[in-house]
Amino acid sequence: MSYKFNPFTGKLDKDTTAAAGGITDGDKGDITVSASGATWTIDNDTIGLDELSATGTPSSTTYLRGDNTWATVAGGGGATPAGVSGSIQINDGAGALGAVTNFKWDSVNTELDVPGDISLDDGGTYTTTIQSITATADRTISFPDATGTVALVAGSSGQVTYNNAGAQAGGNLSYDATAGTFGYGTGRGTVTQATNKSTGVTLNAPCGAITMNGAALNADTTVSFTLTNTSIAATDLLVLNHVSGGTAGAYVLNAQAAAGSASINVRNITAGSLSEAIVIGFAIIKG
Repeated sequence: MSYKFNPFTGKLDKDTTAAAGGITDGDKGDITVSASGATWTIDNDTIGLDELSATGTPSSTTYLRGDNTWATVAGGGGATPAGVSGSIQINDGAGALGAVTNFKWDSVNTELDVPGDISLDDGGTYTTTIQSITATADRTISFPDATGTVALVAGSSGQVTYNNAGAQAGGNLSYDATAGTFGYGTGRGTVTQATNKSTGVTLNAPCGAITMNGAALNADTTVSFTLTNTSIAATDLLVLNHVSGGTAGAYVLNAQAAAGSASINVRNITAGSLSEAIVIGFAIIKG
């Protein structure tokens, strides 16, 4: 009986025409089969003669990889490349399959264990990197930046970390887990007004306390002074409170922000003159 290779089914078909070039039971050397311009060669040195029988066990298996190159592995009968239990088999493009032992499927915990960072590329402009996290104290995972990269940055306990024009920075805004409060932490300052109530003060902090001069402020009268503060922008808001000193409820406070400063207005709303060194607490709200 004579056989021929069918390139469409990948099987050996009976050659009813007994045409020259068919595969016969008596072939002992390399077998070359051609169809539609393509040629396949079964190498007798690679695939033993007994592989054509139902009971044979080949000494090696040759297969075509995805990069259109051939690879040979020991064993036969559907044997897979040697590897470590649970590891992932990776074609490294160098002509061989290799077992990557630290990239594996953990069947016990039903998870895929991946070493190092993972980069997700859209095939064009943008890449998102998911970084592995080291179990170190005071670490913060930030939101992705404009390129899609998620940065792992150092931080301080309780500190809020934010993206400032592409750079991660910890500001004075913090969360106090003990008190359960959220607000300004370090950076609070104090300053005392000299000379009189219209004398300007300088305090470069996001929040603080201003002790006003004890000069007299007439009834139903407003006095203004300038707070110079590099934390203030023209679009910001200042929250002002009469926190201590003097007569409670006797004053109305207001402020107008400018670049690097604010004009603070204090009005005596009582019917008499007051000579009190009141303390004004303030906090900047970024606009």
